[in-house]
Amino acid sequence: MLDHVITKPEEAPATAPNADRDTHRHIGRAILRTEDLRLLRGDGHYVDDDQPSRVLEMAVARCPFPHARIVSIDISEAMQLPGVRHILCPEDIVEATRPMTVLRPVPGAAALPYYALAQGRALHEGQPVVSIAAATRAVAEDAIELVHIEYEPLPCITDTAKTIESEAPILHPGILASNILAENVDQAGEAHRKLGEADVVVQDRFRVNRVTPLPMETRGILASWRPGIRLLSVRMSTQTPHLVRKQLAEILRIEESCIEVAASDVGGGFGMKLGVYPEDILASLHAMALRQPVKWIEDRLEHFRSATHGRESLHDYQIGATQDGLIVSLIDDYVTDLGGWNSSFGSSQLSSVTFAGPYKVGDAYVRRRVALTNKTPIGAYRGYGQPEVNFAREVLMDRLARKLGMDPLDLRRKNMLRPEDLPWTTASGAVYDSGDYPKSLDMAADAIGYEAHRNAKSNELSDGRKVGIGFSSFIERTGYASARFLMKRGSQFGAHESLTLRANRSGGIDIYTGVSSIGQSTETAMAQVCADILGVDMDIVRVHSGDTAASPLNTGSFASRTMIASAGALQEAGTVLRAKILRIAAMALECAESELVLEGRQVRHSQDAQRGMPLSQIFTRAIVGQGIPADEPPGLEVTTHFEPPEAAFAFGTAAAKVLVDPLTGEFEIENFVLVHDCGTVINPMLVEGQVRGALMQGFGAALGEELLYDEQTGQLLNGTMMDYFAPTAADAPPITLLHTEVPSPVTPLGIRGVGEVGTIAPAAAVTNAVCNALAEFQVEISALPLTPEAIWHALRAPRCE
Repeated sequence: MLDHVITKPEEAPATAPNADRDTHRHIGRAILRTEDLRLLRGDGHYVDDDQPSRVLEMAVARCPFPHARIVSIDISEAMQLPGVRHILCPEDIVEATRPMTVLRPVPGAAALPYYALAQGRALHEGQPVVSIAAATRAVAEDAIELVHIEYEPLPCITDTAKTIESEAPILHPGILASNILAENVDQAGEAHRKLGEADVVVQDRFRVNRVTPLPMETRGILASWRPGIRLLSVRMSTQTPHLVRKQLAEILRIEESCIEVAASDVGGGFGMKLGVYPEDILASLHAMALRQPVKWIEDRLEHFRSATHGRESLHDYQIGATQDGLIVSLIDDYVTDLGGWNSSFGSSQLSSVTFAGPYKVGDAYVRRRVALTNKTPIGAYRGYGQPEVNFAREVLMDRLARKLGMDPLDLRRKNMLRPEDLPWTTASGAVYDSGDYPKSLDMAADAIGYEAHRNAKSNELSDGRKVGIGFSSFIERTGYASARFLMKRGSQFGAHESLTLRANRSGGIDIYTGVSSIGQSTETAMAQVCADILGVDMDIVRVHSGDTAASPLNTGSFASRTMIASAGALQEAGTVLRAKILRIAAMALECAESELVLEGRQVRHSQDAQRGMPLSQIFTRAIVGQGIPADEPPGLEVTTHFEPPEAAFAFGTAAAKVLVDPLTGEFEIENFVLVHDCGTVINPMLVEGQVRGALMQGFGAALGEELLYDEQTGQLLNGTMMDYFAPTAADAPPITLLHTEVPSPVTPLGIRGVGEVGTIAPAAAVTNAVCNALAEFQVEISALPLTPEAIWHALRAPRCE
């Protein structure tokens, strides 16, 4: 397999030049990750690495039915098992806690009283019913087998389309009159009227599959309670330590100052590890009752049934256009499946935010309905609504091109926003800040060899396989517009990033941030930015992450926001810190501040190389308060809270070249090109790693992954690693990565986020390539995953005349 790589590790990417690039020693350079030194040596620190003395382990009895009334619970036999220390039943939870809180409520939705243990009814297979802490996990699981729970199975609904019908069983009677939790509409112009007047209309229902994020490290928590000082210490595998602390305080009814949350290394999150889960509350309650550490590590069977899922939705998308291909109306009426409850982050609105894509359409309408089913709750997953709607829109764009007799590349180019059109406000109120969308489209077409493919006399190979090329243009919202934007939607967190810069006597700089290290290379990127702002060597900067006791309050690692907001906080803190360093050095060296240069590990005189002072001496003076200007306070530490003024929108185009067997439906991706723009690149090697990792998750959801539920019984059919087909490295197709670099005008240093971009485009690009290859058969694909079997059925589907 030939792996085409445009961005080389030893150089910056092939990009549009950044005017400030030459002034930076570290920003824009492909510097090796500082995290790798410990991770490759096996020195990473994960939740299960902690084995404190007297630690107990927890196991959970889970409902085996998708919907059931809990008639009775008998724990008497389990209590007699040697090693069992504590058992929690549903009534204990109501007495000790408030319902689970939601960090991102669905606008306009009623609150659903969701407790850590099911109260009266369980609404999905795997919902916790009883929790046991024992000497070992094995003992706890044996005790679970001795808990006698009588269930009365109730009618269940697992079909997203059927749950919104009037005859479907209502899952939350007394709170909701139907299984629609909320409905949200965004619109501009007169989309429905323009659609009715359009020369050509294409439309379809697109089904997006339910998947699991499947991080390498499952969820885990180690909780300890020290009653003498009223301190709950929690080590968790989480992306949001400070938000978890807030939720624990609210749910457990204790002061936030009594809780410390730490997450040093996290073995992947992908949005799934945002906020608290029922098991986090249960472990904390066990620890507080027993005054002993209690640990719970999720196994894979639990993961499939109790960790939040992602993606599942139905999109009824319509596009209206003139005969010459100008789009006049976009309409997306979609339903997103929430599962039985609203999780901490719940259903995404990013399908609504980005439904219009990179196209210049003034008349557009989008309606989101959030539906409840008897399935595991949905939460955030990398891309969070954007891959779903991109699939629907971009597949329909190719159908529109076929109906008009236009080339799909020309149709996109005709309707795409141009640099002079930006900033552009969409129907959903999103403001695309800047970019060159047509350039990325043309680069993708050139890299995939589209002109030769378009002009070829035949697309059939000697072995009978058909060659096809498909495109998928996309927009990705990165970061958040502002705290005001979040407040309007009821979100319980801010858009800012907070961090502390602190000098130490050794001449080093410590950065303290609440952001967890989840594989996104925060430690490396933050150190690069900090070193450039201060003018110091990067290896004297150390990042301490994910500990609420050591870092200022912040939001966490998600929404491709970390470096956007962190860069602003580092700029502000670094500027203040640098100025103080120079003031102290100026007094010591008896010269003006303007004559000094902070460089590497010292401050030196710009005209006299012999006059200088190492940073360790300057920092020591500041820390002890000796030998500093009289009006200068001691210490060398700055804490900043920076909020970006707007969200930044990444963008790009993907192109896929496939070979398809029209007899069997089997296909091969011969090459996959992704052209994207994430603004100013901090480290091209980190960008490439993020994009490649996201692409594999994008391919997985597009081509094979799907959580399947039996429609009659409601049972999860493939809830094991044997039955759930996630891709491996061996499944990766040849990938060509290309970058443009248009610095965003609304973020510090011009940065756009990059963590989710690779998940957005693959499904539509590959689907369009398959349909292009099989154009003579009039094949149309409207559902994911795209498997050989699905293509085989599409080849044999009846054709509309």
